Amino acid sequence: MTEMEKVKSLIQEVGAGDAWIGLKQGSSPKWQWSLADRDFYRENEAEFRNWYPGEPTGEECVNMYYGGKWWDWGCSNSLPFICYDGGNSTHPCVLVTEYKTWTDAQRYCREKHTDLASVRNQTENDQIKAVRGGSNTYSWIGLFRDAWEWSDGSSSSFRHWDTGEPNDPGVACTQIMSSGHWWDEGCDRPSPFICYGDPKEVKSQIVRVELQVASHVNINDPAVQQVGVCAGTV
Repeated sequence: MTEMEKVKSLIQEVGAGDAWIGLKQGSSPKWQWSLADRDFYRENEAEFRNWYPGEPTGEECVNMYYGGKWWDWGCSNSLPFICYDGGNSTHPCVLVTEYKTWTDAQRYCREKHTDLASVRNQTENDQIKAVRGGSNTYSWIGLFRDAWEWSDGSSSSFRHWDTGEPNDPGVACTQIMSSGHWWDEGCDRPSPFICYGDPKEVKSQIVRVELQVASHVNINDPAVQQVGVCAGTV
């Protein structure tokens, strides 16, 4: 969100209505967590799954059902959801009983907490199951599947789609609007665009300088001091 806000400010500063960013649609949909920080996951934790028998069936978003098993379901369905709150070490998993689509639930969790809940292992799955209590209602978690990928090859699953977006299966590129939300758009549309460059590496070096003063010079003489050290012999 920090980077997204910077890009949003840049668009507003130059008065552009929208601009291309580097998210494009690839050919191979893959499962990924809404919380994209790789440091959050130890080895193989991002690949943990607890599917109900026969799942997944081809839908794009995932919910947890009674018993702690997972189902994939259409993201436009409205369900309660589980947020993860990284600032709360005692109760990091929060059940929200409002009914929202997966995208709206993601937006809510990012604004109010950290993100939709990731499930890294069976212990966490049991903890989230306990947070849900005895509810027989499905609850969104943070796993989703799509083919969108960043042109620089990075693995970030961060998305900030506008409500109802992406909405065109035949469109493969992404624009950010001045509101900060994203929409899918045909790649052949001329538009402003935002480039990214790696920050230049800045190196610091300590240099020791030795000043040699001729023996006949009185360094306490105000006239000598007024000349300054850079007039000395190095």
